[in-house]
Amino acid sequence: MKILGIAAYLLITTAAQASPLADPLVAFFAQREPDYAKTLQVEILQSPSTRLRCSHPRFKLPSNSRRWGTLTLTAHCDRQVAVLRVRVKVMGKFYRSQHAIEQGKVVTVGAIKVDYGRLDHLPKNSWLTPLPLPLIALQRIPAGKILTKNQFRRPWVIKQGETVPITLIGKGFYIAGRGTALDNAAVNQSLRIRLDNGQRLTATVNERKELIVK
Repeated sequence: MKILGIAAYLLITTAAQASPLADPLVAFFAQREPDYAKTLQVEILQSPSTRLRCSHPRFKLPSNSRRWGTLTLTAHCDRQVAVLRVRVKVMGKFYRSQHAIEQGKVVTVGAIKVDYGRLDHLPKNSWLTPLPLPLIALQRIPAGKILTKNQFRRPWVIKQGETVPITLIGKGFYIAGRGTALDNAAVNQSLRIRLDNGQRLTATVNERKELIVK
């Protein structure tokens, strides 16, 4: 039975590799992920039930589709539309905790390390690019844990209740004033502010800790 199972797997794998859609699919995903094109592999799990009438169909993914892993997409040949399922495998760099990080602690470069492996096996929102340190840990992170974006926040540069400078910029005018922050915010984040006259606006924090209203 074991030998039969192996033989069946080899037949499926060979059929997928021999599919006329194999190369167009690799090209499609490589175009979507140029940074990972060299390590990208596409395995066809379910081919269209009817043979496509063109050799280079247009592929479409749902707007909320993941980047890789097991995906369902459509192939279009003029008016012909077929559904197929694939597994997209990608290798690349990601990040782990070097040691345990306590909740509320400032995370610096010594607390993280780079790893390399299958990105399609990682949790959602894993860090694939260098972290914008320093960051604040929102939860306790054990040593060796894969780092995800929901584990951190950027340090607040504006805190709720602070009196802050505000710059209003519009077509042909530039007004400076002051207001009260109604939220906490990091650089490049938006927050609500209240002016002295009671009016409420939404502003964005720049790198000089100024609140800009456009």
